[in-house]
Amino acid sequence: MAIRKRRNNVARKPTAAGRLLETIAMRHVPQALHVAAVLGIADLLAHGSKDSDELARATGSHTRTLYRVLRTLVAAGVFSEDTRGRFRLTPLGQPLRSDVRDSIRAAAILLCGESELEGRLVDCVRSGKTAIELASGLSWIEYYKQPSVRAAMFNAAMTALSNAHYARVLDAYDFRSIRKLVDVGGGHGRLISMILAAYPKMRGVLFDLPHAREGGQKTIADASLDDRCQVVSGNFFDSVPAGGDAYILSRVIHDWADEQAVAILKVVRDVLPKGRLLLFETMIPSGHRLSYPLLSDLNMLIRTGGCERTEAEYRALYRAAGFKLTKAIQTGSPTGMTIIEGTPA
Repeated sequence: MAIRKRRNNVARKPTAAGRLLETIAMRHVPQALHVAAVLGIADLLAHGSKDSDELARATGSHTRTLYRVLRTLVAAGVFSEDTRGRFRLTPLGQPLRSDVRDSIRAAAILLCGESELEGRLVDCVRSGKTAIELASGLSWIEYYKQPSVRAAMFNAAMTALSNAHYARVLDAYDFRSIRKLVDVGGGHGRLISMILAAYPKMRGVLFDLPHAREGGQKTIADASLDDRCQVVSGNFFDSVPAGGDAYILSRVIHDWADEQAVAILKVVRDVLPKGRLLLFETMIPSGHRLSYPLLSDLNMLIRTGGCERTEAEYRALYRAAGFKLTKAIQTGSPTGMTIIEGTPA
């Protein structure tokens, strides 16, 4: 007599539909990160574990609802939870703190909190316009300048992103032969202050729009670089400071379509008869492996109208602006940050 064996409870390979549904549901992870960043959960856990009751009281939140968000972030590796229901920061969650050097809290607040822009991606694809244009009728620069609260958060988010992008820059490139470095569109001066601090004989100029001047002066002063770095305001579509033997444009060119990108580079070329151009950009690698650069490219599509580019595309931009691309140096950053060196052609 044949005996029917019970089927073992073996995990089955997920179906294509199941995998796609899980991918769709992953949209809630950035939303949960936004909640944790806004409420300052990581700061509250900086010196020890707390349960959801304590965290809810400290943040003015609903206990059970907060717990549901936090347990999702436990599954994402941002927090851990012990058998008593107390939450603790993991190494992955440390950068959500506002008081650490590599903090990305401001970026989580801004970028994970703009779902109304992300939801317009299909309209961007159909129209060729950015979500910001479609939602507000403004350019991305005007949009992030007003109101003042949004402007402050945007500047803080850009500084936070810099923490991740520039983590390995000093190890990847030798700046020793540069006497005077001009940082074009350098924002609040995070990058140039790092480089000048590492190279005491170098002088610098931090150049950006007037609204960034105060933040730039503070960064330079806090780094005790006032005597070696000048802060200058202006518009890089019109002119940039002359006299540098190397010019940096960090995460500037990716904000713009090819025509505007070439126009900016030509302005730099006009004041650089010899020397080096150094673009710091997230470069798209060969192939289509899902990675930060590809996702960042969609971010550019939605917000600025610019794009991330391949090495061949940067080579073409350089050629059009009167430069020759000489090196593309990967810094080893998880964001794909690449130092793209060029010289006047």
